[in-house]
Amino acid sequence: MKITILEFAPCADTIYHIRQDADEGYTTGDRSTLTIRTGVKLRPRLVSYYAGGKATNVARVLDRLLTNEDVDVELVVFRPDSPEGRYIHDLQTGALDRVRVKPVIISGKARFCIDLTDPATDPRNRVEFNISPRAVWEADAKDIALKFASDLSTDVLIIAGNPPMIGSGQGSGVGSRSSELAVDLYARVIESVRQRVGVISIDTEKSSLARCLESTSKPDAIKINADEYASVDERLWNDFDGTLVVTDSGGCLVRENRMDTRAEGAAVERLYSTVGAGDAVHAGFIIARWGWGFDALRAARYGLATAAAAVSNPEGTRDVSRQDVERLFAEIDE
Repeated sequence: MKITILEFAPCADTIYHIRQDADEGYTTGDRSTLTIRTGVKLRPRLVSYYAGGKATNVARVLDRLLTNEDVDVELVVFRPDSPEGRYIHDLQTGALDRVRVKPVIISGKARFCIDLTDPATDPRNRVEFNISPRAVWEADAKDIALKFASDLSTDVLIIAGNPPMIGSGQGSGVGSRSSELAVDLYARVIESVRQRVGVISIDTEKSSLARCLESTSKPDAIKINADEYASVDERLWNDFDGTLVVTDSGGCLVRENRMDTRAEGAAVERLYSTVGAGDAVHAGFIIARWGWGFDALRAARYGLATAAAAVSNPEGTRDVSRQDVERLFAEIDE
């Protein structure tokens, strides 16, 4: 069995810890609002840096969950051939043992994301602030991606994250009026590979998700959160006959054959961060459903157990233990 994961927006993620300090941190903050004094020099403490992007997160978790040589996983990364792009590649290859990384070189800019968090705050009201620029491609990069898709054949295809911005020429940036989100990219990729791929699973939102639902070549599975589900017109779900997993803070809804069931999440004794939790659900669900043959509800529970193992670990998706996942899964599997 071969699983192919497409990463259209790779990045280098950095986590910093900040503190409540009027001169070198934030003045007030809670889960919804963070106030920083104008002109302040933030002095955060570097905690870790690693390869990011939703698809990369999925690949990293799968890397920890694989149990045999019968499942072959490849992470295809669309990245620029620049010092920054090669740095991201090194971060990815250094973090993965079983998953192979295949770079596809495109014209664009590398992406760097920063997560600021105060670990001293209550996990239920955690102070967090994330800087996450969009990936920016030059116009010809989209043609390269679609050409790659036209030759792709695999058993399971995973697309996760938001599509890149497309510029019209060299030097185009997010702030340029000539840049726009490639909202049709995923739908066109799915249409291109539909006859050569067994299962297609996506995790995206808003216009990108809407285009996939409007297409005649729909994905087989969609893993999103409640906000992402609500980001498209409710009527678009009427024609979707695939498997739907919608996560929330307590668990997830599982819809298959137009029947809804509820799966409750595993108890978490200590919450470090919810960053990457949805990607962990996606990875656990995919390997359990199509790698090990679980039914949709049990696969969703396995995904929730994977997420619980990630959020209760200070390293998040970077240090998911299959032993912890199995223990948590045994607690919620009925």
